Amino acid sequence: MLHLKFLTLVKLGGSVITQKKLSPPTVNKMALNRIAKELRIHKGPLIVVLGGGAHGHQAAHAYGFGDASTPLEKLLAGIPSIRHNMTLLSLEVEQILNANGIPSVAIPPFASVRMHDGAISNFPTDIIKGVLEAHCAVIIHGDVCLDDVQGASILSGDTISVYLAKALDIQRVFVGTDVDGILEEDPRINPNAALVSVIDSSNKDSILAGIGASSATDVTGGMALKTQELLELANQTAQVAIFNLTVSGRLAALLEGKSTTCTRMKL
Repeated sequence: MLHLKFLTLVKLGGSVITQKKLSPPTVNKMALNRIAKELRIHKGPLIVVLGGGAHGHQAAHAYGFGDASTPLEKLLAGIPSIRHNMTLLSLEVEQILNANGIPSVAIPPFASVRMHDGAISNFPTDIIKGVLEAHCAVIIHGDVCLDDVQGASILSGDTISVYLAKALDIQRVFVGTDVDGILEEDPRINPNAALVSVIDSSNKDSILAGIGASSATDVTGGMALKTQELLELANQTAQVAIFNLTVSGRLAALLEGKSTTCTRMKL
């Protein structure tokens, strides 16, 4: 029987695990091997959510996802390219985790998740629970999914993380990005912007107002939407943290329950 109270979800930001500015998409194997060694510290059930990075965003952008004026035919024509790229990414991550002693199975959302006008309408979790009960880590990733209004829409890794955390009552959600956490201002405008160590009810509105969108090609809303979605979890999830996945040791510290540089959310 799966003990959900020990279940941890770790989101691996696409900007860290892929070379986001390179085309064709390329996996950052050096980063992934380091991340896998840190993930080994966690001994309980584990869900690893992959951001799309170059593999998802480049093709999605090319086919007009994120633009309300894109015709249905163009969106549908992008499905094979996005699916192919995300399959390549998930299989490489699966291979690296398995090679580092973390038995893992990749599950593509496209095969089961359905969307309604850009929002999840059906997301079965039985297969996820089954894989966890088989003592394997689940790898799931941002994907393109069929949408009964738009034809097809993008399901982001952040949205997946929030949905699964609620559906499975996950007590620890750690979101890895390429920055130290949430900053008071957009670092592209103010390079000296201060890190917000805790977001709570007293500062959440002002923090959200100061966050900018992602500087790289991103059809899923960037840091502002990421933060807003994660704040939804803070009331029910024991630990929610955004941290810098490019810095060695920070993921390990979070998994071990130690203090580290990050933004924690507490509402």
